[in-house]
Amino acid sequence: MRLGRIVSVLTWFALVAAKNQDPEASKTRMLRSAPPLGKQIASEMLTPLCDFGNTEGVTWCEWKSPGPHAISRAGSSHAVTSWTLSTGSNALWVGGPLNDTTGDDRGGYAFHETSSGPGLHAEVAVMESNTQQATGAAGKCLKFWYTLDGLSANELRVRVKGVDSEEMVTIWETRDQTRGDWKEAQALYTFTTNHSLVVEAIPASNADPFNIFRGHVAVDDLGVRPGQECIGLCSFEGGMCDWNNAQNDDFDWRLGRGTQNPITGPPRDHSSSQGTSLGGAYVYIDSGFPRRPSDIARLESIEFQETDPNNPPCMRFFTFMSGRGVGTLRVILQDVVTRNERVLWALAGSQGSQWLMAQLPLSSNTPFKVIFEGSIGKPRLGDIAIDDITIISGPCATLPTIASPPSSGDCTFEDDTCGWANPTIRQRLDDLDFLRVKASEYVFPTTDHTRADQQGFYMALESPEKKLEGDRAWLISPVMTGQQQIKCLSFWYMMFEPLSDENEPNLGSLSAFLKREDEVGAIVLTPIWSLQNFQGLTWYFGQAPLRADGDFQVVFEGVWGSAFSKGTVAIDDVSIFEGNCPTIPEAAVVRAGDCTFTRGSCGWRNLTSDFDFSWSNASPLRRPISMNDHTYGSAVGYIYFDVFNLNSRSQRLQLVSPVMEPSVDRSPQCFTFWFSGFGADANTTLRIFQRPAQDDNIQLINNLTDDVLIWNYEPLVDRIRGWQFGQVTLVSNSRFQIVIEGMSFNGGFTLDDFKVYNGGCARRPRGPNAIQDI
Repeated sequence: MRLGRIVSVLTWFALVAAKNQDPEASKTRMLRSAPPLGKQIASEMLTPLCDFGNTEGVTWCEWKSPGPHAISRAGSSHAVTSWTLSTGSNALWVGGPLNDTTGDDRGGYAFHETSSGPGLHAEVAVMESNTQQATGAAGKCLKFWYTLDGLSANELRVRVKGVDSEEMVTIWETRDQTRGDWKEAQALYTFTTNHSLVVEAIPASNADPFNIFRGHVAVDDLGVRPGQECIGLCSFEGGMCDWNNAQNDDFDWRLGRGTQNPITGPPRDHSSSQGTSLGGAYVYIDSGFPRRPSDIARLESIEFQETDPNNPPCMRFFTFMSGRGVGTLRVILQDVVTRNERVLWALAGSQGSQWLMAQLPLSSNTPFKVIFEGSIGKPRLGDIAIDDITIISGPCATLPTIASPPSSGDCTFEDDTCGWANPTIRQRLDDLDFLRVKASEYVFPTTDHTRADQQGFYMALESPEKKLEGDRAWLISPVMTGQQQIKCLSFWYMMFEPLSDENEPNLGSLSAFLKREDEVGAIVLTPIWSLQNFQGLTWYFGQAPLRADGDFQVVFEGVWGSAFSKGTVAIDDVSIFEGNCPTIPEAAVVRAGDCTFTRGSCGWRNLTSDFDFSWSNASPLRRPISMNDHTYGSAVGYIYFDVFNLNSRSQRLQLVSPVMEPSVDRSPQCFTFWFSGFGADANTTLRIFQRPAQDDNIQLINNLTDDVLIWNYEPLVDRIRGWQFGQVTLVSNSRFQIVIEGMSFNGGFTLDDFKVYNGGCARRPRGPNAIQDI
């Protein structure tokens, strides 16, 4: 593994080496990776992986990218252009990523700038391999790393083109942004004649308003290898690849090219059924004699290492299940250490005379095998076939949704909501609904994430003409059961609002909660992910760890920040799988002490020396004059105190945080917040202390001398200031709390948007009254 790679197919899905196996078994496995005798793989014609050189000299290796020209296809002609060779050291000058796949800014790569300018429209960039001979039955494996970043970067696609034909077949494509990361990809393909591979970088269309914004598509370490190097992938045209019939079942899966029974099996394999190719094979089970009801056949993969908890893979395949007596096809993950098995995917009964695409996330913290288990329904009345097993980067929602395990939480929302539901009116948990909408019938976004077209569906926060700030909707998952292992919630989200110089961000928020019930049946919500306001103009990937024992549910909460909020809050492609994943993006991490005060005080408690005065949540009827919420600009959604005492006796008012945890490596943290001071009392002050955690803070802390004063501020007298930004470093080796103490006899403070981040920070404001109005 080269240093600096961010996401790797081979780290998810690599062979277990000598560990837990005898040397001979490892040797056999290594021998299987060589091209078998008799297969038409011309090693001398395979393209070695191209790293595109470095600052001392960039090179195309065995690839070529002709200059701007027009190509003809299906009777039409359109312009294409060339990729650009560059290095990270030139990225700010000409574009492209800041580093190559090794993390070195001197390393080379090929990229295409996708933005358009006045009078200059970005075209599709084309890069083509040297001529490849026919792949032979075992196929060839295209390997590469890629990054796709920026608003104008639309798609990366790889196609195969026959030497004597302009027709091309797509073998790999993605539209997902990588957010500056390099991701590894591989594609197994077969082709019966001489051909070349065409790599296309596709910019946003000329009609797309985002095509003027910077963006790029880049590739590195690109090359063609023997088909056996695509670990786990199989088209079955050269045999079983890395899959074998199990020994502990009733009968075997068999290879075939087309059925002899027009009522049940497929007439041809999946690949050739999509085009004019005559080549192709698949693996199948036949319900004919001597099979009996409930007989099972199991197809096992080779042993794989544990998946990367940060980025488990998605397995895709095609299945043909036809006939009145079709049994059940299951995909099972087997722990090779304990031999425990769990069903990841299951589909029963006839699915029609068609190849059906299926996908599921693969996640395991131990070495494992994947097993396809097919069962017989009524003999002679149904067959099951499998073809084109592939592995793609990152988790995915299960398809078709009915194949998800009961209460799995996986959903693409293409067919229905998969058990996700809005609360009933009688439950009185929210004000609005999440609506399942078709992209073509909604203003924005105009495509869903699953299909990336206008025919797809997603869930959007309802936006009635009349709404109030803070109106919220819940979308609640089916009941799931935690079993002491950590799970991961992944999904795609869109948070868009039109912005201008005249208006403040006021879209609202999207949050995820873990929902449980305590011993008396009261709802307990634990925040696990949260973002506010505008986040971008496209679908972004989000994920968060789920730590729960017993029954629980996941709740997505969308909140409108203002009665005048315009925009979209939407989610799509939800998947829940095993693994201790990090929160993505990092800004969505929720820590104890974080609070926008939109819904309550998030565990912060008020302590006061006089019950007539306290820290209070702003309400429409009681709040400081002319002070609006910082988060959304609404009239409520922050906390404040306001003291007016005729006796000129200062009041102390304390706000105590929930118990906060130190960082895992005991490194500093940063506490950020927004504040504003007002009043006529020259002694009005705001101070922040840090103290060891205590669970019995129910009254004013009279003695703070043993606690650490970490921040203090005195506002200008007789002047109401706008919202000001504050931050201070937190250092602790053990659990702790923050105490915010205000003091005044004629004045007060407002506070909002508490957030704790990893890493130390410089004090803000830099000194008393040393900041400008914001």
